[in-house]
Amino acid sequence: MEKVIGYCGVDSGQILLIDPCYVWPDDFNVYGDATGGNYDTACRITLGDNGAGEVAGGVVTSTAYGDGSYPVTATYRGKRIVSITIDFDPQEDEDEE
Repeated sequence: MEKVIGYCGVDSGQILLIDPCYVWPDDFNVYGDATGGNYDTACRITLGDNGAGEVAGGVVTSTAYGDGSYPVTATYRGKRIVSITIDFDPQEDEDEE
């Protein structure tokens, strides 16, 4: 079964998927470089050739069209969530129907 479980608001054109216990304090920089910290590192990844990649504790990706509100769909097997999908182009999906 699939079900929309909510929406992710985006103001930076990117999404970070991370375990909540790994949310970084502002002064924490796992890479030890002289950047603006982990947010700067996430931006460098999403603006890179792949548009996505791994960061400390999670994964960051750019979105299809930047800012907006994107639906998150969970796929259930019984009562367990086995995957989630964030649709960065929901308008296109509606046009195809």
